[in-house]
Amino acid sequence: MDMLAQSRYLIIDDSNMIQSATRALLIKLGVPTNNIVSTANAQGAIRACRSHRFDILLIDHHLGAGSTGLQLLEYLRLKELIKLQTLVFVVTGNDSQDIFFGYSQFEPDGYLIKPIRADDIIKRVTNGLTRQQFFSTLEQAFTKSGLNAVKPLFAQSPDPATLKDSIIYMSNILIKNTQFTEATAMLNGLLTLHDYLPARIKLVEISHAQQHYQEALAQVDTLLDTNPRNIKLLQLKIQICLCAQKYEDAQALIQQVLTINTSNIALTLKMVWLHIINHDMHLAKPYMLSLASLIPHSIWDSAGKRALTLWADFFGLPNDKLALWRAESAWQRLSRSEKPTSLPKSILKLCRCLQLLQLNEIEAARTLLGSIREDEYQPSDIEAYLLLCLCYQAVGDNERLTQLRQTLDTSLCQQNTGLSRLQQQALQKIDYQSLTEKIELANAEP
Repeated sequence: MDMLAQSRYLIIDDSNMIQSATRALLIKLGVPTNNIVSTANAQGAIRACRSHRFDILLIDHHLGAGSTGLQLLEYLRLKELIKLQTLVFVVTGNDSQDIFFGYSQFEPDGYLIKPIRADDIIKRVTNGLTRQQFFSTLEQAFTKSGLNAVKPLFAQSPDPATLKDSIIYMSNILIKNTQFTEATAMLNGLLTLHDYLPARIKLVEISHAQQHYQEALAQVDTLLDTNPRNIKLLQLKIQICLCAQKYEDAQALIQQVLTINTSNIALTLKMVWLHIINHDMHLAKPYMLSLASLIPHSIWDSAGKRALTLWADFFGLPNDKLALWRAESAWQRLSRSEKPTSLPKSILKLCRCLQLLQLNEIEAARTLLGSIREDEYQPSDIEAYLLLCLCYQAVGDNERLTQLRQTLDTSLCQQNTGLSRLQQQALQKIDYQSLTEKIELANAEP
């Protein structure tokens, strides 16, 4: 109970009643009031994590206004606003498969079904704290004295399960420090004693990190033979296939995962880019449109992704309907928002330019395009730059097209990920007229 009382908690729930009930439960278990912070939404949680260190997060899945705990956890992890050892428990009113698979990528420490019971807190949070305390001891020893100081400490593990997971934890640290040989030896040592799937997955990740793609594919295929529905393995194989440029295999795997986990934005975007590089816009279109309901409140939201979605909505419309099309009303419809939507000028100008080009009003589009500054978009907003490149191509501004493509190519080369390679190829294959024809054919299909 001492560990429970000494820990700092962040409660994220859009219900004031649930916040108060959870706070009261923690206080009853001996947690001081000043060790508990609660907030109703993701913005409040992000501010709290920037200001304080928390040991435990209790995240409600449904945060209201279309925001979810999954989007929040994704943001906190990718922005490194919480530490690896921070315990994360997802609080939900049901245990649906979609919720479970959605969070699996970020490996929360557990799921708590409402209403939270004292027994759940005592048992599951205490066990988690004991494990994380041991992990922290190992990491501190590694930071201070290196790997040789860590190995004797494994014998002090509180139980066999914690020992196995502590080896996985340390292998993550070694991989992050590119100490692949040491991580491999540690994992193989564990596997001589236990056939532990997470250890085998880490060995695949090491092969992938070393760009040994054929070896990684052979390893992951062996694991998938006995674990065909393991989401983590499927996502790992997708990453490897993208880096190895096995795009047909990646596409089939992404489709498989999306049938199980429909809200996976990262995979939806990869599918969009896979179709874009092949100019299969009629296949890309449903994925592009689905982003409207997925990206709001998420770390993936950007002007370019919204513009890409809106472009898919109006591309190929007959001129009479296209002339009446408006971005803000379209976004409200596509995102299923109950309130009127106000879009930033960076989105409106880009959509209007594409709209004018489809209406064949080239000079009006050229004038508008000349008023768009490339720094209106975030450097990471590749979708915005793809659309700008398409506009430059359409109006014949080859100088700006070449400059922008060279800048983007340099940036994407430095990232060296499966997605960045897809984006590089798409930018190299820009052909506005052929894209126009593909979209028009798609709309003509029954």
